[in-house]
Amino acid sequence: MHIAGVVVQSRPENLIAVQQRLEQVAGVEVHAVNPDGRLVVTIEDDQRHAVADKMYQLNALQGVLSACVVYEQSESEFTHVEASQ
Repeated sequence: MHIAGVVVQSRPENLIAVQQRLEQVAGVEVHAVNPDGRLVVTIEDDQRHAVADKMYQLNALQGVLSACVVYEQSESEFTHVEASQ
């Protein structure tokens, strides 16, 4: 699983429309919205390259001024170790 935390910037007057567009992108979830035009979102996907592709997609959405990754984590099914071992 690959997860990226992203801050998306829009103009305040475009905030609701941008939020709606973001919510239509598969694997993208909006977590917080600020009246100044900033949105905090996560991107989740099984493929690392798909997260990068979605970043390009977010930056190309109408009304988005910028989308910047602030956190990224990749985990494989073999990363988890049982605590009892």
